Amino acid sequence: MANFDRSNRSFFVRFVNLLLNDATYVLDEGLTKFPAIHDLQEQLKSRSLSQQDRQKKEEELATNESQAQSYMQLANETVAMMKLFTDALSDAFTMPEIVLRLAAMLDYNLDILTGPKSKNLKVENPDKYYFSPRVLLPQLVDIYLNLGSNPAFIEAVAADGRSYKPQNFDATSRILSSRSLKDHSELAAWDELKRKIAVAKSIFDQAEQDLGEIPAEYEDPIMGDIMHDPVVLPSKHIVDRSTIIQHLLSDPKDPYTRQAMTIDDVVPAVELRAEIDKWKAERTAASRAKISNAVAEAMDTTEG
Repeated sequence: MANFDRSNRSFFVRFVNLLLNDATYVLDEGLTKFPAIHDLQEQLKSRSLSQQDRQKKEEELATNESQAQSYMQLANETVAMMKLFTDALSDAFTMPEIVLRLAAMLDYNLDILTGPKSKNLKVENPDKYYFSPRVLLPQLVDIYLNLGSNPAFIEAVAADGRSYKPQNFDATSRILSSRSLKDHSELAAWDELKRKIAVAKSIFDQAEQDLGEIPAEYEDPIMGDIMHDPVVLPSKHIVDRSTIIQHLLSDPKDPYTRQAMTIDDVVPAVELRAEIDKWKAERTAASRAKISNAVAEAMDTTEG
């Protein structure tokens, strides 16, 4: 973010965080209504329902339909806004404070739209609820593509252990192509992004394998991941800088004492960081040495 001074960076972090919060909330609330609507529509087709049960289900259906309409209208507007902003200000969406959450949100909704869960979205007259996968899916793809030239975004998608699934990206390719939702150049760009993410995922998995079991004192106590930039909070607890930054975006308090704080109140844990870096380097070197030895032994066997 070389083009932004500190005050501008802080503004963009807050702005993008609020936009991401809105997108996450309205998409989740909207899309999760459709399985319930589908089930209720199917149940109401039964002639064996009593008048009382039918009335109850019709009221429940009307409530879910009204909520789906409201949330999907907001979701469509928010995703369209994210598409525009990620095109114009891509760097603001790939800051360390934001990029992991953004990647996880995109992967999660791509899974809902293209994974096994997508069959639960089928309802009668989807346009009634302002729900058009033919519009929503290409817009999500556009957001991926807008950010796809940034290594931090690619790494964040690859590191998403919850929702990143290569088969969802392949399914997206098939849907976009078969339904002519993207032109040839955009499909090629999507395939190239898939390749880059797959390479990053392979590297990420190898790095995890190299490290093996992480000592408890090197793990972030909130996220459970290895700390890359440990800092000491006013409460004297140690967490990764990225963790406390994300926490403070929505709750400006020390998570342990609930006392007001800002990111300026943390103190770098310099010695611990050096210790972690040394441990990672040693484990990685040991792993690579084992691989090299295995390759050398295989070569000897082949030549013999």
